[in-house]
Amino acid sequence: MERQRAEQLQTMTAYLTAAAALTLGVLFYDASGWKDWPVLIGLAAVFLYLQTIIVRIGERSDYSLATASVLPIVYIGGPTPAMIISCLAGLTDGLVHKKGWTRTLFNASQLPAAAFVSGVLYRFLQAHLGSSGVFGLLAMVGGAVVYIFINIALVARMVAFFRRSSWLTQISMLLARSLRSSLSSLLMGIVFTYFVKAYGFWGVVAFGVLMINLSDMLKAAVEVSSERAMRKELEEALLCDGMTGAFNFRFLNNWLHEHTDTAETILFVDIDDFSAFNNEYGHAAGDKALKMLVETIARSVRPEDKLVRYGGDEFLVILKDVGPEGGARIAERIMANLKAVKEDEWGRPVTISVGIASKPIHTSDRHQLLLFSDQAMYAAKAAGKNALRVWTPEVAQAAAALDDPS
Repeated sequence: MERQRAEQLQTMTAYLTAAAALTLGVLFYDASGWKDWPVLIGLAAVFLYLQTIIVRIGERSDYSLATASVLPIVYIGGPTPAMIISCLAGLTDGLVHKKGWTRTLFNASQLPAAAFVSGVLYRFLQAHLGSSGVFGLLAMVGGAVVYIFINIALVARMVAFFRRSSWLTQISMLLARSLRSSLSSLLMGIVFTYFVKAYGFWGVVAFGVLMINLSDMLKAAVEVSSERAMRKELEEALLCDGMTGAFNFRFLNNWLHEHTDTAETILFVDIDDFSAFNNEYGHAAGDKALKMLVETIARSVRPEDKLVRYGGDEFLVILKDVGPEGGARIAERIMANLKAVKEDEWGRPVTISVGIASKPIHTSDRHQLLLFSDQAMYAAKAAGKNALRVWTPEVAQAAAALDDPS
């Protein structure tokens, strides 16, 4: 019901905006704005083309150079040509991007309304400040700022209906999100205008080609960046354990074969009596305990540290630029945070045994580092579990004499 009401309000807003734009266009029609029609036709062609190129930056931000190309139409032709060309741009955008009737109507009305107010304010400022020098520039800036703000305000009105939030909140969010792109459009639009005033129709051709190429390059760059991001996400998905979100054995294998002289410490973490836990509470509870452990470890280490699921209930924490003493402190922190977790689903606390080995203090080989941390973990198990041990040659000898004490 609420969604239906929001759609009704959006439709009503689109029709009201269209009625307002049409009324303003008829009442204030001024044919004198078309006297420089070759320039306006060239500007219209650039504007219509750029309006169809929308570059998606991230998940929630769109960018287009169309605003920069409409400002010269407002400044040179005035409100009437700017409104008509903006209406055509809105319709073209709707057809090219296959938007619904309501959105197409709204775009074809919103853009002319903003162009009208911008053009009227620009002429008012020109009349009172002057049309040349710094004051002429200030008049352009004023017109551009109003054009951008009205477009944002009208779009925010539609979004506010859909999200059931306040109009002012949406205006603030859209302004914050589009501030940088709006300022760049304002600057390019003013430069474009001066270029056209200086070189006429051929200025439109030269600068228009430049803007079209910039728009195409921006689109291509964003597509390449998006493709790389998708590839990275896919690679990370292949390197992550599906259940816990920790890195998997594939990641560990890659890490083992990388050569580096960086100091590193491995925490070999094993849940105490996990087989008995599964038998008593079930595998669903066991899976939940594994996820809880991963979340606790992630909360206890630095963002750059790596958490790997070695297999079953065994995990590795790879600490860069950390020695055995630092590794021990981090292990104690993990154990303390784990003890603080309260879970009503099972009656016993989840405890871990941690083995610690460091490179280059204990070994310079990563494979041996993994083995040493495993031996230290076995020593922690033998010491009564819920404990940590740092690798030593004595620890290795003791671990070799032990059966699996899981």
